[in-house]
Amino acid sequence: MQILFHLGAHCTDDGLLIRSILRNRARLAEEGIVVPGPGRYRELIGDVSTKLRGAPASAETETLLIETIRDDESADRIVLSSENFLCRDKVALGPDGLYPKADKAAWLRACFPSHEVGFALAVRNPATFIPDLVARHAETPEARGAALAGVALEQLLWSDVVARIAGAVPGAPITVWCHEDTPFLWSEIMRDLTQHDPFTALDGALDMAERIITPDGLSRLSEFLSTRADLTENRRRTAIAAFLEAHAVSEAVETVIDIPGWTEETVADLTELYEMDVARIRTIPGVTFLEA
Repeated sequence: MQILFHLGAHCTDDGLLIRSILRNRARLAEEGIVVPGPGRYRELIGDVSTKLRGAPASAETETLLIETIRDDESADRIVLSSENFLCRDKVALGPDGLYPKADKAAWLRACFPSHEVGFALAVRNPATFIPDLVARHAETPEARGAALAGVALEQLLWSDVVARIAGAVPGAPITVWCHEDTPFLWSEIMRDLTQHDPFTALDGALDMAERIITPDGLSRLSEFLSTRADLTENRRRTAIAAFLEAHAVSEAVETVIDIPGWTEETVADLTELYEMDVARIRTIPGVTFLEA
């Protein structure tokens, strides 16, 4: 059996991806793909993986996990998702960089030693990721500045995170994409995580676009796509981009950056670093990079 861990990251889809996939639970089950409700496994896997600390689960423990998570014994694939699989958001950033505990992917892998295990992760421009992440726990600009004390911005590299995951789970496939591209890639991301039949159309393919487009724009986009079911993925992405450009909700696509000492130059430097970092991620062995 194949088991896919979607690791987030924090401040990317905020749980929308698994909710979109869950909308298709019955349809996916017909293809042997199980998508359990997160309440069935998040705490359980957290407890078991912490207890094992990377040691392979016994056959009894592995069987218990599988039987608790799935209903269908004929399942070929299970999709699991939590932005806290690697760590809580409070410790996702620190002097040691982004996700210093990324090698805990090995703890997740060890829960299912006799099955194929893969991982998926969205990365995001630190120029917007960091403000959103620290704002979860720091309400004032001063508190947000204090939360970044000792953090070297130039060392906040997603390529390091992905490389640590890859090193912790040798041979496991890892899928990565940029959060900024998710409105255009949403249906492809859903397909990559579930591995459903490419001719199966899933509901929720515009769920992420819906967050940042006006109701009128969404209606027009949905109508456009519904009458052009034969569009290639490239043309579909181009169409979504065009509608988003024309009908985007400005408040939904802008991030308020209110961190003491940050300037436009800070944002520009972090964005340039991010672009180079993404290029490095594409070269990491075992990584499949989804891009618009």
